[in-house]
Amino acid sequence: MNIQKCMKYDPVRFEKYFSKTNTYSRLVRDFDIVTFEKHFPNFFYRFFHTARERHASNTTFFNVVPFYYIKFLQDINPKEIHDLGCGWNIFKKYIPNIIGTDQEVKDKVFYADLKDFVDASYIASHQNYFEAVFSINALHFISLRDIRKRVLDFYSMIAPGGRGWLALNAMRMVEKDLKFKDQPPELISAFIQKQLEDLPEKVLLIDIDILPCMNNWLDGNIQIIFEKETQS
Repeated sequence: MNIQKCMKYDPVRFEKYFSKTNTYSRLVRDFDIVTFEKHFPNFFYRFFHTARERHASNTTFFNVVPFYYIKFLQDINPKEIHDLGCGWNIFKKYIPNIIGTDQEVKDKVFYADLKDFVDASYIASHQNYFEAVFSINALHFISLRDIRKRVLDFYSMIAPGGRGWLALNAMRMVEKDLKFKDQPPELISAFIQKQLEDLPEKVLLIDIDILPCMNNWLDGNIQIIFEKETQS
């Protein structure tokens, strides 16, 4: 399987496919604006929970790009798809076999199925564990210099024959690493590329797009997919 050929995001092609699905019809019903943009600014997430109870006074946004990569996980017909750092667990509303994990928080809009925090202990206890797993902008609260370790930790939790998708926000890691404060995006991007060289086979760095947007950074500006071969 040529993962790179299959997984290169094509918004035009995906819109033609996804706009015909029942999931898309439900999203259009639940949100005011549904977009196929490559990345998803932070404000998209602020209104995820309004899909459960819509407020007429708010303009609600949803970006469908995650469904493109979740479909990659679904293609192996997993019993469960795990969302690490699920927050509002919004994807479970549209894909019932998603299991959301997040820490216990006071914010009542968090709807995790499993209350847990993805730390070193969690990673150690979930080696070769998940048949299908993803995490969107939830595991990046680390120093930028730790990005390689975080990627390999995520890879280690995927079971043989399983798949994963990891989206990270470089800005969050820069905030944890003063060395990169006020550095140009080009330097940060080059550093990330260097750190993620020679990853295990079947780990594909989809994209690094370190560009500021509206005085902020785009979410999901580092995209990585994983496919772990079955052990012989």
